[in-house]
Amino acid sequence: MFKKIISVLLFCVFWQNIDAQVVNVEKKRKGEDEGFQGKIGLGFQLLDNGKNVMQFSNNIDLQYRKGAHLFLLLSDLNMMRVDDENIVNSGFQHLRYNYTVKDSSFLQIDAFGQSQYNPIKLLTQRFVAGLGPRFRLLNHNKAKIYIASPVMYEYEKLSDSLTSITRFIRLDLYASITWDISESLKMRSITYYQPHISRFADYRISSETIFSFKITDKLAFNTGFEATYDSEPPEDIQKLFYYWRNKLSFSF
Repeated sequence: MFKKIISVLLFCVFWQNIDAQVVNVEKKRKGEDEGFQGKIGLGFQLLDNGKNVMQFSNNIDLQYRKGAHLFLLLSDLNMMRVDDENIVNSGFQHLRYNYTVKDSSFLQIDAFGQSQYNPIKLLTQRFVAGLGPRFRLLNHNKAKIYIASPVMYEYEKLSDSLTSITRFIRLDLYASITWDISESLKMRSITYYQPHISRFADYRISSETIFSFKITDKLAFNTGFEATYDSEPPEDIQKLFYYWRNKLSFSF
């Protein structure tokens, strides 16, 4: 029983990486400071509790800003193997260039490329590349709203019974809202809508909303809900994935 509990807990640590179909890039932007910001992480763990459990992770989250130019480099690789079975095996790499049009606080141009895989969800490879405008609708000291409408090319190879390969064009529409409701309450929300450009019945939706409560100077509580929906997933894969997460933190 104890061994089963340990395996389940390890699985839960990586749960949010299993269902990622739409990568939330907006929350990775790090402010207006110039130069490099971010972090790089590499992890490896080996556990023998009657079952042989091996975990590997590699995370890159970097931003470089110079004047009107912004570069984002993101990578997230996760693998957990229990005996001879892959419980988690997923990853993505994302590169984005953002240019603020001269003398404009309203219009930006986004260009991006992304590679993604998740064999457990039958996704052997997905590659996307896109370009389009990003608009700043509100830039208040307590609230910011962005919307964007890039067009992207998508190549997808599945490991289903047909080894399906598809190539098509999607829209990558999204809206991002940050709102400092009060000194003790903040809200962050991002929603993506990615329809096939010529067949809107084929679409993906991803949405994440997080509330941060400052209880005292040292105590805080975060609660967030995320959901992803794919109208036409691979065979035997459910359409909707969601999770609700809560965290209470105390700082010294």
